[in-house]
Amino acid sequence: MPPLVSIVLPFRAAAETLGECLHSILGQSLESWELLAVDDNSTDDSRKIAMNFARLDNRIRLIEPTRPGLVPALNQGLEAASSSLIARMDADDVMLPERLERQVAFMGANPETGLVSSQVEHFSPLSFKTEGYSRYVDWTNALLTHEQIALNRFVESPFAHPSVLFRRQLVSQYGPYSDGDFPEDYELWLRFLERGTRMAKLEQVLLKWRDHPDRLSRTCTRYSQDAFQRTKARYLASWLEQNPIGGRKLTAWGAGKVARRQAHHLFGYGLRIECFFEVDPKKIGSPRSGLKVESIEAIPPPGEVFILVLAGARSARSKITRFLDDRDYISGQDYLFLT
Repeated sequence: MPPLVSIVLPFRAAAETLGECLHSILGQSLESWELLAVDDNSTDDSRKIAMNFARLDNRIRLIEPTRPGLVPALNQGLEAASSSLIARMDADDVMLPERLERQVAFMGANPETGLVSSQVEHFSPLSFKTEGYSRYVDWTNALLTHEQIALNRFVESPFAHPSVLFRRQLVSQYGPYSDGDFPEDYELWLRFLERGTRMAKLEQVLLKWRDHPDRLSRTCTRYSQDAFQRTKARYLASWLEQNPIGGRKLTAWGAGKVARRQAHHLFGYGLRIECFFEVDPKKIGSPRSGLKVESIEAIPPPGEVFILVLAGARSARSKITRFLDDRDYISGQDYLFLT
């Protein structure tokens, strides 16, 4: 009889944290699991640590890599899984004891849901504090329902990757992780959402998510701001095909450097911004050839334009939302954040 859940855990040079991670898996209240630990060509003692744990517990399988890289390791873990449910985990993070039990139970009670995540707790070495990640965690922890997740999909990735559990059937239907110059997890979530997959997030904190200077999201170009912008542009173009804006003009909030770069990526997918609305009076007018910039006070009543919010600062989102809501604009219908 197959286990209730297969845990896919790629690891590379993770000797400092892998033991703590594996102990947290062994301490799960749900006992029916298998762990597929894929060694992505580690050069430290990570492999030895994984082998020692595998000798102690036959639910742990050490997978030999067929080719280097995180995405091949992830997909190799998916191929080796024997359960219909896939839980992701990273070697530097810690599962809380009820994580698997709660997520598996949720999926059993909600067959229409394809992916479930949980809230996470952000932690880091005492010498390394990052307010940016803390704000991101606060933001993503607030997205609990499918509607909230879908509406905010183009802001940032709505999940901490190692906190998700999804049905293996999604991979069979829509494909595994894609390899390229883009964030592999975010691209997969957008692809699943594009195909109509329902998603949810449990309100409980079930994962301790470690931040440190060497994490891939800080060091690898596939997680750069530009890589995220390109991925957003690709899937926004598809979203607009599924949700046409009719005769309304496609416009943008923000005319700064970040907004202009995102507009450039959108243009590559055939989306032309007709006008930029801007708060900063220094940017209003036509400072650049072909770039029409007007004050936000010139935003017309609903029905004439569709606004893509391209302003970069997280702190500005609530103010922009209030401004547009006060003018009877409806999020997802008249405007969409693409920061």
